[in-house]
Amino acid sequence: MKATSAMSGFIVLLTTCVVPLGAAPNDNSALGINLAGVTYWSAEIVFVDLFKHSQTFKSQAPGKGYGQGGPLDLTDDGWVRSLRGDGQFADSIILSKPKLGYPTGCYTCLYDGKGTVEFGHRMKAVEKTPGKIRVEVDNDLDLLTLRIVETDPADPVRNIRFVLPGFEDTYEDQPFHPEFLKRWEKFRVLRFMDLQRTNNSRQTDWSDRATPGMQTQGDEAGVAVEYLIRLANELHADPWFCMPHLATDDYVRHFAEMVKTGLNPDLKIHVEYSNECWNSIFAQARYCREQGKKLGLSDNDYQAQLRYCSRRSVEIFRIWESVFGGAGRLVRVLPAQSANPWTSTQVMDFEEAYKHADVLAIAPYFGNALGDPKTQNEVVQMTVDQVLDKCAQYIEQGERTIAEQARLAKERNLRLVAYEAGQHLVGYGGAENNKALEELFHAANRHPRMKTLYQDYLTGWKENGGTLAAIFSSLGSWSKWGSWGLMEYHGQPTVEAPKYQAVIEFLDQNLRWW
Repeated sequence: MKATSAMSGFIVLLTTCVVPLGAAPNDNSALGINLAGVTYWSAEIVFVDLFKHSQTFKSQAPGKGYGQGGPLDLTDDGWVRSLRGDGQFADSIILSKPKLGYPTGCYTCLYDGKGTVEFGHRMKAVEKTPGKIRVEVDNDLDLLTLRIVETDPADPVRNIRFVLPGFEDTYEDQPFHPEFLKRWEKFRVLRFMDLQRTNNSRQTDWSDRATPGMQTQGDEAGVAVEYLIRLANELHADPWFCMPHLATDDYVRHFAEMVKTGLNPDLKIHVEYSNECWNSIFAQARYCREQGKKLGLSDNDYQAQLRYCSRRSVEIFRIWESVFGGAGRLVRVLPAQSANPWTSTQVMDFEEAYKHADVLAIAPYFGNALGDPKTQNEVVQMTVDQVLDKCAQYIEQGERTIAEQARLAKERNLRLVAYEAGQHLVGYGGAENNKALEELFHAANRHPRMKTLYQDYLTGWKENGGTLAAIFSSLGSWSKWGSWGLMEYHGQPTVEAPKYQAVIEFLDQNLRWW
């Protein structure tokens, strides 16, 4: 979907409100948080208007398979412009069932334009007026769905909102769910990598970006910058933006200009080129390799990859500096692989990039060796306590690497930060399909001892030269692909979330030390 459309009829104004010094819960906070992405299957409810989480519209027709209704006529912003007269309709999954079920009460569906909007099974429309439908929802539905069965091409149905009970009068002034805001209010930095859909991004031109008027904020374009700025302002938290690896200079400049215009002037901005350009599982890393080789930055493919990341990072920093009139409000991030300090020296030293940066960023995870497919049969024989014992050993071993990375950064007048941090108990290389291994890792993450491990881990990070650590990640359902969330579901009691308990207690007991 493209970014602009005269038919969207929807504008979000950036609000700038300066929070008095000392008034925010995250003043002097030493940690950041990687916020999970917004999708229709999100475990974390970010927006009170659930349609911002929704799936892009799918074309349906009687007697056809799912999504096989033929080409769908959409506006640039993803709204249904017209439907064929042969029974074609468009539907969208609003949200899949949360862990605790759906909130009870009447939901409010609002829309602009003329047409007919219907809802899925056991979603009962109890009151209808043009542009507004009140809907009762069964708590135990698997999916909330909406479909457009008629729309006027001259004034099509668009700007759909599906607002949670109790938020009809406030969703515009406060789009974010209050529990979401409360959960992360103590974190000083919000890393938006997943909210921006940074990994494997295809955004190139500024017109490719997400905007507030799009059908969903859960598409591959990610959440609109306007909402990210608004969220940072709301929580008085420094934003951490990841520039798409294909983004043009013009894209970067427009992005920086929007941030300058909308962000509270007392907040700093972390700027990073993409995410993990050292990690060749991602398209951005492969792109860096191709560009580095094309430019002849090294005869060694991997070194060329790292050097291109370094060069492009500095180019992006300079654009931001030109927009902001210097680097005073910026935290310019050079990324590297935590376990391989050589990557740090390559990225920092190429063309003296370290002179144009502020921090070296690594991801000092612990426990990833337990997911090795070669040893999975041995690991599944372990008890949870034995897994946690091994994690304690990995934490201690990792402190030596942290100290070395901190030394390398300090030699170049940079601070060491963690762009991601936490446990890494997940199978890979086929071991992710080992159900016994998955269940063992989930049990370890839920065990009370994990709280102690996180506290020891963060203490070791601090004592060995680390500064800001952005935990990965906020909230998300656990699966064979990992147990990343500090919490597993919206509404989870804190007493059931040892990792969340640990980081909050660490924040309270360890004010910013740099």
